[in-house]
Amino acid sequence: MNEDPTIPIGELTPAMRGAPGDLSTIGDGSAGSPLPATGAAWGSFTLLARVGHGGFGEVYRAWDPHLQREVALKLLLPGAFSGEAEYEAMLREARALASVHHSNIVPVHGIDRHDGRVGFWTDFVRGKTLSVLVHEQGTFGAREAALIGLDVARALSAVHRAGLLHRDIKAENVMREEGGRILLMDFGLSALEQRQTNIAGTPNYMAPELFEGGKSTIATDIYAMGVLLYFLVAGDYPVRLGGLSTREAADAFPKRKPLMDLRPDLPESLLRTVSTATDMDPARRFQSAGQLASALAESLGTHALADVSATAPETPAPQRRRIWVYPLLALAMIAGYLFWPGHLEKFRHSEGASGTTLAHDSEGVFEKAQANLLHSYKEANVAEAIKGFEAVQKAEPDNALAVAQLGAAHFAQYSHSRDPALLDKAKQEAERARTMNPNLAAPYITLSRIAAAQDKTDLAMQWVQKAQDKEPHSAEVHGALGEVYEAQEKGAAAIAEYQTAKDLAPGDWRWPVSLGVAEFGQGNLEESIKELQNGIALANDNAAAFYNLSIAHMQSNRIDEARKDLEQSIKLDATDRNYGALGSILLFQHKYDESAEMQNEAIRRNPNNYDAWSNLGAVYRWSGTKPKLAEEAFRKAIALKEAAHAKGTTDPMFLATLAEDYADIGNAEKSVVLARQALALDPANPTVQYRAGEAYEALGQRDKAIPLIASAVAHGYRVYEFEQNPELAALRADANFTARLNEEKSKKK
Repeated sequence: MNEDPTIPIGELTPAMRGAPGDLSTIGDGSAGSPLPATGAAWGSFTLLARVGHGGFGEVYRAWDPHLQREVALKLLLPGAFSGEAEYEAMLREARALASVHHSNIVPVHGIDRHDGRVGFWTDFVRGKTLSVLVHEQGTFGAREAALIGLDVARALSAVHRAGLLHRDIKAENVMREEGGRILLMDFGLSALEQRQTNIAGTPNYMAPELFEGGKSTIATDIYAMGVLLYFLVAGDYPVRLGGLSTREAADAFPKRKPLMDLRPDLPESLLRTVSTATDMDPARRFQSAGQLASALAESLGTHALADVSATAPETPAPQRRRIWVYPLLALAMIAGYLFWPGHLEKFRHSEGASGTTLAHDSEGVFEKAQANLLHSYKEANVAEAIKGFEAVQKAEPDNALAVAQLGAAHFAQYSHSRDPALLDKAKQEAERARTMNPNLAAPYITLSRIAAAQDKTDLAMQWVQKAQDKEPHSAEVHGALGEVYEAQEKGAAAIAEYQTAKDLAPGDWRWPVSLGVAEFGQGNLEESIKELQNGIALANDNAAAFYNLSIAHMQSNRIDEARKDLEQSIKLDATDRNYGALGSILLFQHKYDESAEMQNEAIRRNPNNYDAWSNLGAVYRWSGTKPKLAEEAFRKAIALKEAAHAKGTTDPMFLATLAEDYADIGNAEKSVVLARQALALDPANPTVQYRAGEAYEALGQRDKAIPLIASAVAHGYRVYEFEQNPELAALRADANFTARLNEEKSKKK
């Protein structure tokens, strides 16, 4: 692994993209390889560029006119399947895979055949395969390899639960997306290869029994997972089998290289995990992907990271997603790293601490700036902190701690304004500080928070681990680690880190508030409320904490308490967001005049707040008295949202609310396209389901609305909002809805 982890996450080089056998779902939006002379279409799809090819097919960046987005279209070569029976078998496998919903799997959207060629299409993902990453930056460290392996094992567990096998797990078939997400790819073609050659997989990843004529099993997938982990940390394979005959392969397996010989620095737990996964005897390997995930979690020092069962047979794990609350506007808990990056490193006064000592005249200025940064939930405090750190830096240009804290303050300022220039400034200052004094943890924490804010969670983890090396018992470091885990949707691990930070610094308001947000994300409402109240007791002028507490109270159906929380938040910080949130609560209480007043106040403070315009339209619609004003408000919201949409916004919840706005003005064509797109991007998200369902109900398409809203309500969407919406009264009374809701609830048990 390179010492400096600031490696850009981009695309495969053209040479790698065209590597034989590499059918990764990748792209960079460039022209790619020239299209074949046969034409630039397949069925209704427009072929934009060929981005990969292998022995059985080609991959194209293509345009799907139905969803109106780019997809990765994988076309089998003519003659790659022999007839109707084989096509039906592929169709059954594609359908089974399409039923697997997992954040670490590239979903299959469809399969069809045209012009004598079978094709199936998936999301078009931009990123790099693990093979390319190892080639470019060297082998991974133990922790990052285990985290990657954990994500792949989770995905594989979901595949196995669906009754499928992958058959070709390898570094070329696992991608790190530009945002940092790990994705397991390329199902289906390996199954085709097995049907034609009676062997499946890539030789270096194939288990011994496959060379003896054995069939692919869960155990052979587990073996390939072990080889993948071996490759990530060693850059090689236990045994090189490419081009060998069956007899030669049998002779080669006993001579394989133990991982310990190549990486004696690795933790014993990880060495043991790889050894078990790659055991020659299938019976001695892990018996499920869940067991492998549990072992990897143990090597990371926590069982909380494994979200699949460690015993066979495996059962579906509960969906512990962050619960996003959208009471008619984008109202969500504020993630910790967005508002309080106050790295409270102790000043060092010792003679040997070069770059960290403070002159007596500067110390008072530094302490005041530090106190302001600690209360960075107030924008004015951040501005004062910046002035103070700049003054210290001017007086002492070589003081690394002042430079580091200036970077932290600029990141806090970015969290308020979202000005990209501030993010760049914060990064430059953090980089400068770590160059001046590489022993400080503070700049690494800021770099971690910047990466997390950009959804580069792998990079964020690398930075925070460097901070942990410097200050292993720092509350700041544990808090930052919790933030990265939250960004990776590893809520249980985040809770553990925040609790440690709270134990190390019991008087610091940040850690109970962060803990409360994380508990909310795991659905632990009572714990969330308790911790948020603890944080407020330590800093009762924190408007953001009251805002978060209002959401937890709303989710617990304590509407009056939620209203009081928001009223207090407005007293402390009269923002358009707070007024809009209060207006939504008043709407649920059917206090339409007061609700309209709050939404209009939000719009007065920020005319571009499209959520407030949508909410105002809902107020007029629900009241039933001002249909013309309702339509005007919805059209204004649409105009503002379309401006954001034109800039490339693809957030599924944003698209779902835009679909709902179009439905409210009767534009079925645009509403349905957006609803389908949002559901394709995040099909299991209760908020996306609920908003898309409301759009279908508004358009009179109840048959589509019922399954979506029933699933959303059964999986945690706010029952209070659903029950108070007068426009859903007929749906609530529909016997078909009641039956579907009961069915969805029974699935959860």
